[in-house]
Amino acid sequence: MKRFTKAISYFLIAVFFSIALSGCGKTEDASPSASQLIVWSFEEADVWAPIAKQFAKENEGVTLVYQKQTFDSTYENRVLNSLLSGDGPDIWAMPNDWVYRHKDKLVPRPTTTPLDINTFVPAVKQSVEFDKKIYALTPSAEPLIVFYNQSLFNKTINSINNNENTTNTQRQTADKLLGNGVPTTWTDFTLAVQLLTQKDGENITESGAAIGTDQLSYSQDLLYLLMLQNSTKITADDLQLAMFNLPATTPKSTTDTPGKLAMDFYTSFTDPGSPNYSWNASLGNEVDAFANGKVAMIFGYDNLQNTLAQKYPNFGYRKGSVPQLSTNPADFIDYAKFNAFGVSNLSSHADIAWIVIDSICAGDYSGEFNSATRLYNSRKALNYEITLENRNTGNPEKNSLATAKALIKGRYPVDFDNIIKSAIFAVNHGIQGSQDALDLAANNITDNYFRKSGW
Repeated sequence: MKRFTKAISYFLIAVFFSIALSGCGKTEDASPSASQLIVWSFEEADVWAPIAKQFAKENEGVTLVYQKQTFDSTYENRVLNSLLSGDGPDIWAMPNDWVYRHKDKLVPRPTTTPLDINTFVPAVKQSVEFDKKIYALTPSAEPLIVFYNQSLFNKTINSINNNENTTNTQRQTADKLLGNGVPTTWTDFTLAVQLLTQKDGENITESGAAIGTDQLSYSQDLLYLLMLQNSTKITADDLQLAMFNLPATTPKSTTDTPGKLAMDFYTSFTDPGSPNYSWNASLGNEVDAFANGKVAMIFGYDNLQNTLAQKYPNFGYRKGSVPQLSTNPADFIDYAKFNAFGVSNLSSHADIAWIVIDSICAGDYSGEFNSATRLYNSRKALNYEITLENRNTGNPEKNSLATAKALIKGRYPVDFDNIIKSAIFAVNHGIQGSQDALDLAANNITDNYFRKSGW
């Protein structure tokens, strides 16, 4: 079956393609023309090569040119400047929390061919559908997960078992907490961290988990996760008000401030006065500490595997899902991120561009694309076993994506993240209490970013 030809017929467009790949990163070699469809993304060229080869056999006419990009602080401006100059991409990849920011510059997916966005995992729908229009799609998604060192878990279990002063109850507790992978609830997680962490006074010699500071790679994402699990209303639905600092009525009809509770819990792991104290800045970069046996658990996304493989090829580790606040599977909440493909509203091939995106994200080429990138499919699996017991068996990413949410941060997602990290910093260093830090952060986001015009 001719896969792209089939997709084109869905749109009733009689267009034929051939694909030519530019060299990896050689963006200067391919200037756009009426016969070119330009794609900017971050994969290596060989990820697209099998698709291109098959596509070229079936079609000829318009040339699709892939230009590999580097995602750095200049990427967004490079995209926008190239679009304004007329040299920009028809299709360009962006972080999922950029879709809302740039939706006015994107062509929504044509409705000629129906697509049920509910066949994608929840985080995708949250990130790409606004006003019942789909502005971008992704073939894959990455949930926030835990990377852990089973050797450190085993060492702690053995130390407790070999200590003649420990009771049978303590031995059983250690085996329960550390013998089955990452603890599945935050209550058990804190107990496990306390067992794993070794201290010399306030000096941490071996950490149970890297969590609690603003300096960690995904500190803001972990705090968002805790807020979402704790039923924090982070923003108003119209994105005109930051609400994570506000009190709310609990299921027990009492009033509490769930955002503050999430911040207090997160920062407790860096508080020397807390039994959760397990991490401080002296331990350095969490990935290096993890690979060097200085910390038993770190949080990250699937792409961390590439970093570990390149920098520490002989280091062994395992993966597990993030702990949950609730033990009821219906209340499980995870957190995910991904890169999405959107179509520029300056493109002269918008319908054709969406055919390509559909084929990669929801069509015949989605499996090949995800196999090449080694990421997990953004479409819902046919069956999930969503239980606490199954969260750390097989592929934790698969089950985590089933319950993963995303956060829409308005037109200024990078600033939103930085303000949250600043609030964590203020609490870490005793500059402000958690409520004051969240109040200041919420006011800053609302007044300076949510109500700011432009973009």
